[in-house]
Amino acid sequence: MFLFLNGLKALEKGEFKRILDEVAVIINSASYERVLYALNIASVSAALGKKTYVLFTYGALIRLIKGRTDEIGEETEAWIRESIKAGLKKGSISKISEALKDLKKFGGKLYACVSAMAFHNVTKDELIEEVDEVIGIAAFLETIKEASITFYI
Repeated sequence: MFLFLNGLKALEKGEFKRILDEVAVIINSASYERVLYALNIASVSAALGKKTYVLFTYGALIRLIKGRTDEIGEETEAWIRESIKAGLKKGSISKISEALKDLKKFGGKLYACVSAMAFHNVTKDELIEEVDEVIGIAAFLETIKEASITFYI
């Protein structure tokens, strides 16, 4: 995971204050635990009243395809697959589909990368209903230009 801090605002006498009103999360990995962790960060940010934007790109895009959101496949490393399955069975780990619903419940915005869709040969009709918009990276960067913190997972 990479973390980028933006938006340091100069105040009087050279002091700086972080402006943390907007959060962006770019999810590239399709690995179950990484996607779930990223969505948990995004949901908490949205629940705290921050404008929250989440972009699913390349590998992660498969999580937005109808019927594939909660799969635990080869994209998740073998050493952790069984732990995730056991956690899901016990209820100690959430389904990705539930995390997406939580994000939306708190007002988070969900985007699918148009280039990743072309890469995977996926149409908008194949995406889950929680997706707010199909967007290119330039448009997404313009959307998040006021974000003070960006996570890349």
